[in-house]
Amino acid sequence: MLNELSLNPQNVLLITDANVDIEVMKDAVLKSKINCGRIDTLFFGPANKEDFPELQLKIETGHPEDVEIPSEAYELIKDADVLMVHFCPVSGKLIEKAEHLKLIMTNRGGVEHIDVQAATSRNIPVVNCIRNADAVGEFVIGLMIDLTRDITLSHNLLQEGKWKREYYNSAQQKTLGNSTVGLIGLGNVGSVVAKKLLALGVHTIVYDKFVSYESLVKKGLGDLEYTEDLDYLLGTADIVSLHLRYVPATEKWFRLEHFRKMRKDAYFINSARGGILDYGDLVTALDEGLIAGAALDVFDREPLGDDYPLLHRENVLLTSHLAGTTLDSIALSPYILTRDINEIIEKDIPDRIVNFKKITL
Repeated sequence: MLNELSLNPQNVLLITDANVDIEVMKDAVLKSKINCGRIDTLFFGPANKEDFPELQLKIETGHPEDVEIPSEAYELIKDADVLMVHFCPVSGKLIEKAEHLKLIMTNRGGVEHIDVQAATSRNIPVVNCIRNADAVGEFVIGLMIDLTRDITLSHNLLQEGKWKREYYNSAQQKTLGNSTVGLIGLGNVGSVVAKKLLALGVHTIVYDKFVSYESLVKKGLGDLEYTEDLDYLLGTADIVSLHLRYVPATEKWFRLEHFRKMRKDAYFINSARGGILDYGDLVTALDEGLIAGAALDVFDREPLGDDYPLLHRENVLLTSHLAGTTLDSIALSPYILTRDINEIIEKDIPDRIVNFKKITL
């Protein structure tokens, strides 16, 4: 499969950004099973992390061709055997220039910044980094508890000098263990959330049309309630949490019609991608009392701005795209990624390759 990468020297092109140190990228590939020959490096995007969110949102909700990349990349890619990026888009135009490319790697879980179809048409494997599934999974559990038990809301009021014991949802508060959680999407993050909920004894319903109950059993998730009826999940769950990948088919997928099918005392959580939710419809759902509240870590625009319609609501918990932000999930992601590459090279395991079912290995 990819064992040829370990046999002969490979030209490697690394394109980093403000979130991942180029020396970490370089050290990771040098310590990997890839036989590194020449290593070229480029920097993409603004120099400061603080200036990156707007560009990140454009990448996550757009297409690889929408964002300009360093012009040198088009020249350096001609001789590259291996390409590693973080957020830098890998468009069909860039792939077209590659004459020897054997592998595309990204230090991210999402691959919306890569034209996977163009890579597949050239029989080039694409490998992403499942770096932050645990980090996001823990964060989602935290959002569930915080939102339903008013932790941040109480803290903010105390900071204002207000001692309050009754809140908008006091009459319906219960422990997470006595709640039913509905997960829409059971990929890497959804599976982590599901495992953690099961460990906490939480009744969990899952809906994912690309997953079978048999596959859940193989993953040790047989105690989940699996359903093919989305309406049933929406009408049953105390908490509904989105874990879908952002692709054209899921753009603004969760809409007002879904909120209308939820219980009025239920909560909604989105920590996946801003593009899969219609935020205008969420505002309507909250205004009309269709749901009890919402917690969001991703948005349709970032940063939000003072006029954002979901600000200053006691039943809305907002965090600034923090779910996957831990030391081991971003800064050290090249080591996590090359660990997976090593397994592919050594053990011939293809399922870590995003497009392995569509290419000849």
